[in-house]
Amino acid sequence: MKKSLKLAICCLILAGLNWTGRVWAGDEPPSWRFVQNGPESPGDQRYSYHWMVLKAALDATRSNYGEYSVAWSTYMNESRQIAEMKKEKGLINTLVLDSTAELERDLIAVKVPVDKGLLGYRVFLIRAEDQPKFSAVRTIDDLRKFKMGQGSDWSDVAIYKSAGFNVVGATRYESLFDMLMRDRFDAFGRGVAEVVDELAAHQKKYPNMAIEQTTLLHYPMAVYFWFPKTNEGKLHAKRVAEGMATISKSGTFDRIFKEHYGPLLSQLQMKKRRVFRIANPSMPPNQPFEDKSLWFDPLR
Repeated sequence: MKKSLKLAICCLILAGLNWTGRVWAGDEPPSWRFVQNGPESPGDQRYSYHWMVLKAALDATRSNYGEYSVAWSTYMNESRQIAEMKKEKGLINTLVLDSTAELERDLIAVKVPVDKGLLGYRVFLIRAEDQPKFSAVRTIDDLRKFKMGQGSDWSDVAIYKSAGFNVVGATRYESLFDMLMRDRFDAFGRGVAEVVDELAAHQKKYPNMAIEQTTLLHYPMAVYFWFPKTNEGKLHAKRVAEGMATISKSGTFDRIFKEHYGPLLSQLQMKKRRVFRIANPSMPPNQPFEDKSLWFDPLR
């Protein structure tokens, strides 16, 4: 059995889910209704891939668990999402976020990185006229000279600050694009999986916005599906973990990843960029980094 499958199954044990030969322990089947956070704006496509993977995992378990439904809440920022997930009956019961000590303590993780760690590879949205300044960057100290924009409650803020960057925060995702173009900061660090769609969604309004062409910043990030520590949450985590193991074994997971991200990774010319690596002090130590098959490496 591949390590990735073992990890997915082990997380069931760690979550305290007891397998008894039945899908559920009660007399009545559980509700398989998965409620996710809604997009912030019509152009917000940051999580479309993740929900595609979730659907594939749920489809793969239909024969054992039955039908399911997926619904979207109204948009909530990350802090509100986490607060709702901690409630007995919160507005959402399914979360996709990178691992932090708080989430590891309070929620159940299915520890198969949904995007294979891709979120930790960052390129920058910049003003096009600033490209020569970024092309001149040779060291991490050179990069620290630029002010970085991020969402105020994003976990990335602590990562950038711990690495010595000057970070300018914003409470609204959409306002960050406007702040960049108004010279409030110099660069908006974006995951390589996000940046192409974001530029396309905003370039009509901001024609001088561009993707920086020479730099790649990396810090480790493990993005997982998370579920509440309720009886329903444990069952949802159990089903999704089994589904992730199934689609990993069948190759479906790799196919979705390549189909969704392959063209944009080629477009961003990852191997030609200068890579700068910084630590992620917010990440707890118990992540499955030893299994290389779970993680994307643009330089391999």
